[in-house]
Amino acid sequence: MESLVVRLNASGGPAFWQVVDAHGAPMALSGEGELEQAAALSEGRKVVLLLPAGAVFRSGLDLPARGRRAAAKGARYALEEQIAGDVEDLHFACGPISGDRLEVAAIERKQLAGWLRRCHEAGLKPDSACSEGDALPDIPNIVLALLEPDSLLMRSSAGQIMAATPSELAGLVDILCAEEAGEEAVPFRLLIYCGTSQEQAAREAMAKLPGREVELRLLQQGIMAQLSAEALSGRAVDLLQGEFRNRNQRGRRARKGALAALAVALLYSALLAIEGWRAEARYEAVASAVDARLSQLMPDVSSSAGLREELRRRADTVDLGVAARSDAFLRLIGELERVGGERLRMLELNFRNGSAGARIRAADMDTLEEGRRRLRSAGYSVVIQTATPESNGAVVAELEIRDERNR
Repeated sequence: MESLVVRLNASGGPAFWQVVDAHGAPMALSGEGELEQAAALSEGRKVVLLLPAGAVFRSGLDLPARGRRAAAKGARYALEEQIAGDVEDLHFACGPISGDRLEVAAIERKQLAGWLRRCHEAGLKPDSACSEGDALPDIPNIVLALLEPDSLLMRSSAGQIMAATPSELAGLVDILCAEEAGEEAVPFRLLIYCGTSQEQAAREAMAKLPGREVELRLLQQGIMAQLSAEALSGRAVDLLQGEFRNRNQRGRRARKGALAALAVALLYSALLAIEGWRAEARYEAVASAVDARLSQLMPDVSSSAGLREELRRRADTVDLGVAARSDAFLRLIGELERVGGERLRMLELNFRNGSAGARIRAADMDTLEEGRRRLRSAGYSVVIQTATPESNGAVVAELEIRDERNR
């Protein structure tokens, strides 16, 4: 399903929007202006709202080994000491639990209600809403900065989101360097994103960071194309929860789920009825053929019951799941080879818990990012779990990859 990603302006100026396909790849429909203009593109598309990062408090909570659900429900109270002001005026939302960490967002209730009311008046009905900071790529050991004419958005390697002005870049870099310093700290690396029109301003900002490892990446397709792809990656904390949940959308999903379950139940019952009489007629022939083949494989076992018991015993010692997953495994290997070329090589690949874990070596960070984008365009969700730079500029990364095409 295509999506329409709409970014609200913190100063009340024009909104920005971008239409992307089901895999997050940008389409030709984009622009800026009034929300009514964006609403004209929303028919038949999922609408995702990006809110100004300065209005959304983002944090993460370390969860205990036990009682995770209770800890998640109490996230609001755990954050009270970190938030200035009356928490009763805030709306809290939790992201999905990932490992031992829970991502949490908070926003003033009145402000969120006001933005949603303005969207509805314009004919725009958001299906989800998150901080624009959640739309910055999450790359381990890398600090990201999105530089725009009048604003600066940064994401630390620990996931902290900061909204500032371009003149504050050097000061924030100094602060982050001090926070990440330590005996086991990795070298500080800064990656600056900007549109092509901001290249000169970005290079002037880089000149004020002597001694720092800084890379510049020009967004040839525009800032919204980059933010839109990341907003659909599944890592963002959706603020439309609780009192702000989209009730119409929830009702539609519930009805679709109920109809799908009913259809599956009826189809399954019909198949059982049809196959029942076939199975009885074929059972004896199939059983005889199986026993004959097993006798060839295990000539030292005599009876039919003994043959099947021995087969079960041997099967328990083998990972039969590998064979069941081989088709997806081979498809993924082929896709990695196709997107990688000579500059991206796979070092290790294995399946676990319904996803693939890949360890790869990329010639540089740009190659790693390009490989990730191409995999996502092919229908895979990709999360970079670690990215370790080598002395020659190459990067060894560990990825978690899921095939989303049939989900």
